[in-house]
Amino acid sequence: MRHTWIGQPLTVLALVVLVVNDHVLKAAWPGFVTGKLSDVAGLVLFPALLDLVVRRAKVSIAVTGVGFTLVKTTATGAWLASEAWTAVWGPSRVLADPTDLLALPALWVAWWAYRHPVSVHKAVVFLVVPPAVLAVAATSAAPIDWPYEAHNVESDGDEIVVHTSGGYGYGGDRIAYRTRDGVTWHKWIVLEEPEPVTRACLTDVCYRITPGRLRVDEGRDGRWTTVWQIPDKVRDRLARSDPEIPYHGGEPVGAVSVAVTERLVVAANGTDGIALRDAQGTWHRLGLGPDGFAATLAAPLTTPGRYDVLDDVAVAALAAALLAVFTGTRHPLALIGGALMVAGLRFGLGMAESWGPLALVNGMLLWLPGGGLVAWGVTLAAPPARLAAVTVASGLLGGLVVLGPYAAWSHGWPDFYAQAGDLARVAFILIATAGAVAGFLTSRSR
Repeated sequence: MRHTWIGQPLTVLALVVLVVNDHVLKAAWPGFVTGKLSDVAGLVLFPALLDLVVRRAKVSIAVTGVGFTLVKTTATGAWLASEAWTAVWGPSRVLADPTDLLALPALWVAWWAYRHPVSVHKAVVFLVVPPAVLAVAATSAAPIDWPYEAHNVESDGDEIVVHTSGGYGYGGDRIAYRTRDGVTWHKWIVLEEPEPVTRACLTDVCYRITPGRLRVDEGRDGRWTTVWQIPDKVRDRLARSDPEIPYHGGEPVGAVSVAVTERLVVAANGTDGIALRDAQGTWHRLGLGPDGFAATLAAPLTTPGRYDVLDDVAVAALAAALLAVFTGTRHPLALIGGALMVAGLRFGLGMAESWGPLALVNGMLLWLPGGGLVAWGVTLAAPPARLAAVTVASGLLGGLVVLGPYAAWSHGWPDFYAQAGDLARVAFILIATAGAVAGFLTSRSR
């Protein structure tokens, strides 16, 4: 009976081990054994799952082995796997680790399970496949590296104390760094910290920050002068230079607190680290990493901004194409079906990060009937064949004009991300309208 590999007892056992190890044992006993156990179970389970599509056992095992090796031994392979699992499952990080290749003999177990099939009812296959897919996806959803962030600063006698957070997995510990000279830092774990302050004074001089901006002002005799700053348009790109910042929530690049001692002035600037004025009056921009502050850790001011708008590009391309289809057919089924398809794509992509595969499934519940209605409307209207070319052109241009302003912003123009968004919306309206008119004229000239 076909499809017995996925229902073979060893394969089902691998599924159970994978789920229990990832969600129970790793948390209780993290270490080498539980880390490798997931790899072993995954290598037994994945070929059987892949073979449901490939239907060639040797090919399924070979693809699994080669793919696993590339992911675990190359930075490119690990990055591609991370991006793939992030798209399906939400923020994920697959780490290259050559020691995981110790699990490769598990492929022999997978081959043995294939060669010793057990007759099972198809209902068992349908029951095993969904949790197997989810287990394989979830096993790679490792904790991500949260951006390191200087979220508060205070003075304690002649010391400056900078409170930070972030790092791999982002546990509950809050790390503070103390310094007297701005050169030597001492690491502490703190449980409580004061409220951030935006203005700090020492005798006749005060310093203030503007929350959300990278700027420090000095006040003497009631007059304020900017003594350190990074232009807002540069800050706008720095706010999106780290791929993990969107998961962190918002744009945590900007001053949040300031403190002063006899020798030092320090402003905490979120994920940009700190701005520090030393005893000689020289300002330094210091980035933050796992071992503390250093100028070399600060992101270069020429760093391009990151724009994650592929979801918007896909939705825009589909909407522009379907609008041309509707005006070309002028059939209500095409309009209703097109709206369902756009809504399904928007919902599936927009909720994939938080809902995982369930969002994609729910999106398809709108996409599939919508596509059926569009096909039905086109069949009834019987538009000229050249409407297909208009539809494709409108969709391609609709996606490109949404992507273009963000790509241009990343390299210097326009100045701000919000301006790129405004340009993208205006350009999309113009292209979608032009595509709709072209679709209408194409059908009219029939």
